[in-house]
Amino acid sequence: METLEPTGYETAHRQAECIFRQILPSCGMAVREGQIQLCHTMLDALFARDIALCDAGVGLGKTYAYLVAAILWMQQRALPLRQPVVISTASIALQDAILNEYIPFLSETLLRNGLIGSPIQTVLRKGKGRFACDLRLLQRQREVAQRGEKFARRLRVLQNVDACLDLDRVQGLTGYDRRRICVPERCEKGCAARNRCRYRRYLRKAEHDPIQIQVCNHNYLLADAIHRQNGWKPLLRDYSAILIDEAHKLPEVNQQMQTRSLRVADLQDLANRLARENLVHGAQQLKRAIHLLVAAFAVGPTERTDCAPFDPQEKQTAALKQLLHLLPASFQQHCGKLATSIRQEIQRTVQLTQRFLVQDAQWIRYVEYAVGPDTTRRFAALHAVPADLPSCLDAALWSQGKPAILASGTLAAGGDFSNTRRLLGLEHGVPVRTLQVASPFDYAHNCLLVFPKTNSRWKCAASGNRKIASQLCNLIKAAHGHTLVLFTSYEQMGEVYESLKETMDIPILQARRGSQTVVEQFKRCNNAVLLAGGPCWEGVDFPGDMVSLLVIVRLPFPVPDPVREAHRQNYPDLHSYIQTEIVPEMQQKLRQGFGRAIRTETDSCAVAILDPRAAPGGRYHQAVLNALPDGIPVTTKIEDIEPFLRAHKSPDYFLPNFDFN
Repeated sequence: METLEPTGYETAHRQAECIFRQILPSCGMAVREGQIQLCHTMLDALFARDIALCDAGVGLGKTYAYLVAAILWMQQRALPLRQPVVISTASIALQDAILNEYIPFLSETLLRNGLIGSPIQTVLRKGKGRFACDLRLLQRQREVAQRGEKFARRLRVLQNVDACLDLDRVQGLTGYDRRRICVPERCEKGCAARNRCRYRRYLRKAEHDPIQIQVCNHNYLLADAIHRQNGWKPLLRDYSAILIDEAHKLPEVNQQMQTRSLRVADLQDLANRLARENLVHGAQQLKRAIHLLVAAFAVGPTERTDCAPFDPQEKQTAALKQLLHLLPASFQQHCGKLATSIRQEIQRTVQLTQRFLVQDAQWIRYVEYAVGPDTTRRFAALHAVPADLPSCLDAALWSQGKPAILASGTLAAGGDFSNTRRLLGLEHGVPVRTLQVASPFDYAHNCLLVFPKTNSRWKCAASGNRKIASQLCNLIKAAHGHTLVLFTSYEQMGEVYESLKETMDIPILQARRGSQTVVEQFKRCNNAVLLAGGPCWEGVDFPGDMVSLLVIVRLPFPVPDPVREAHRQNYPDLHSYIQTEIVPEMQQKLRQGFGRAIRTETDSCAVAILDPRAAPGGRYHQAVLNALPDGIPVTTKIEDIEPFLRAHKSPDYFLPNFDFN
């Protein structure tokens, strides 16, 4: 009987088994059945040109799963079809790990075992604003050098850019200097530095060298898709498949990329550019129009709104009409003298202004306010968001027919992918595979879930925050420090910190917005307490005993905004809206926060949720349990924390003995 040669599909699956069961274990990695299952599902999706939604628990190794799947799939394709794949992430940290750790290790290992014939070639793709322009850098260095010794540190930072094209890797660079030295939106063809330009050398390498993998962030991926939709030059090389890690962030980025904004700052910048073009009269007229616009949308001193639905009054409509009349009429006669970028900005502003003067149900419009120097709210921008954001994502990515793998630890809410499919535009017409694989960690043994008994309501916020501080003191004492406290409100965090900071000898740290240095300080401490919000809910690693008590103060429900309020109108009642959209979003964020607790197989951690709505008998207790791993023991007693930790920690964990006042 004739023996048939295995197909490329069969070969790839067989090689995946060999890699995860033999080759990687020989390098010290554990065999994880869930990881192998992930890789096989991803291979199936690539070969079938489907889309795979893969929810992978913490510690499963999803990055190796999709890298192996992509490499093996590309190896089995015919040479004319071997276009590179794109890996898109939400964070710089993950990009760095993929480029500098995962791919080099995997490339060397597969090359040594004869599974690939040459090293895997990669390139990192970023927007122009993330790279240095050599000419603008030199000009800025000269400007700062002329300011004397007071600017010596700033000059040293700028001089460091000489050795680092990628501005994300330059420590201490101010936002202002970054804007002054980055590659401009449009490079002049007659630029004196064009032939020696590092950015152009980078582009030539990215666009012409043999490349198997392009790494970018979600914004760049969608920007490339928008370029292709509009018939503009693509940002990425043509690719054969998309691998999207941290895929839970994609809907948020989609909204950012699809939002059209008429900003006061942009209008003021346009006026300044016109003045520099010697159109002084036109610039002055535009500044008067901006002043009318700001005055028309001003809010009272007692109003503390950040954003509000766009419901224009007569004076606001008049201010917009004045702006619309001014822009084309004042500059048409000078159009031939203006730089292309200024003409395009005027055209964009005209189109945006028209959008806010014509009612259109396809757009959700709202007004944004920012805090001014005097701490009052000031009109900042008008925003228009497509009402059907999922369809935008479908048109940009999925309708192109390329296979895609979307991976994250939080794509399923309570075991259900429905909300993710809805947000990603994957509900109709696109073949979608789903797979949820639990974490290999032993949560039933190494984790304790605590719902401390508490008063369900306090008379005022200040009283409630004092109660929270008191409860935190008891929790920290039970865990002997080693605590991370996650907040959903920076204001609440600040008040609790003030109540807590003098109550014990253990260091109490507070990570405000952008306080990465505080997070690093916490990691260097042998024992400390970190109060944090925002970024620390996800993407931050606290392995070992560093975080042995995780406290979640309130359930992370999304903050109401005009876009969510508009979506609410699509539901027959408030309950349906909350259950379909709000609860799944809370569960997703809760899973991200919970993931800070246990980062390795040997970690142990108690997790306390203070929100009374999460406690047994509370409205969202079951939703909370559905979001977290199965089998975690539950208690309502803070006293259970210490014996749990003593059963898991070494005696050194409890030294030294801190005084708790």
